Amino acid sequence: MSETPRQYSSLTEILDAVRAAVNKRPGSTVLVGIDGGGGSGKSTLAKYLAEALDNSTVVHLDDFADWNDDSNWQLSTFAERALKPLIAGITSKHQRYDWSTDTRGEWFEIPPAGVAIIEGVTALRLDLREYWQVSVWVDCPRELRLERGVTRDGEHMRSKWADVWLPGEDAYFEHDRPRENAQYLIDGSG
Repeated sequence: MSETPRQYSSLTEILDAVRAAVNKRPGSTVLVGIDGGGGSGKSTLAKYLAEALDNSTVVHLDDFADWNDDSNWQLSTFAERALKPLIAGITSKHQRYDWSTDTRGEWFEIPPAGVAIIEGVTALRLDLREYWQVSVWVDCPRELRLERGVTRDGEHMRSKWADVWLPGEDAYFEHDRPRENAQYLIDGSG
């Protein structure tokens, strides 16, 4: 039995869904989860939404990476550290992961108001799905994502992308099926 192909949503449809969620939850933080493979356009979409919405914050899951944690693909404490405080109306303070030095970097805060747009690979994993009022999957072909990643990070990172990150993403996609569980699908290849 073949799955019926899903239609891509427009940016307007996604913005309308976020605004509707804000109207349904006055005074509460609305949580938007954006997932997709590395280099698919998640950050670009998050930035666009933040610019189009009043009182919004973008949170990058990459800032919560912890390479000392063998389960870094799960980011097992993210809900406790970031999402639950937002829901409770509490500002949370975090130390950003510095990818260039493989250490903890600057501190940043996530305010509990308006719309919190959480973007990153694993945003739509099984243990986080209950938190999102709006969930989006950014679709993009693997080869294009690889080239975007190498262009952004440098040719010296190609083997990390090809041999570590993309296979890790594939395992996550197969296990958690984030694309199939997103409310909205958008084309990130353009």
